[in-house]
Amino acid sequence: YQAFAQGQISPLPELPIQYTDFAQWQREWMQGERLSSQIDYWRQQLAGAPPLQLPTDRPRSAQTTLAGARLNFTIPKTVGDEVKLLSDREGVTLFMTLLAAFKVLLYRYAQQRDIVVGTAIANRHHAETENLIGFFLNILVLRTGLSAELTFRDLLLRVKEVALAAYEHQDVPF
Repeated sequence: YQAFAQGQISPLPELPIQYTDFAQWQREWMQGERLSSQIDYWRQQLAGAPPLQLPTDRPRSAQTTLAGARLNFTIPKTVGDEVKLLSDREGVTLFMTLLAAFKVLLYRYAQQRDIVVGTAIANRHHAETENLIGFFLNILVLRTGLSAELTFRDLLLRVKEVALAAYEHQDVPF
């Protein structure tokens, strides 16, 4: 940016592809059986997905507002270290562990057995796109069945399976 702002030549190497090249490749690649397979997966995942019914602290207005609140807090380093150790021990990522904990929280509040959470993914799983500037972000829907009898370890394995399957099907734009 500094070089551009000063009218100088960019010190960065030329990129082997541009975002438009990626977009064209994606359109060509995501066709036929590949597209059908990806779409079928998401149709199955989303079929009958219930909306999350969280209890509220007061009746909500019929008029939608953007009013909200934020609560800042700090998690002690020792807790963070223990969560990382748990993730390593169970063979899951830290994201998967925190997602499982979040789903437990939603399950407890909503008392719903079927919890659906959307999460952003960078969608840069091709080495050629790592240095590109462009909007590759996609949303993945992670749907997990929960029950009171399920151990947290079992839930972690379910979340891992759901996340890995979603990663394999991340090429279809949400």
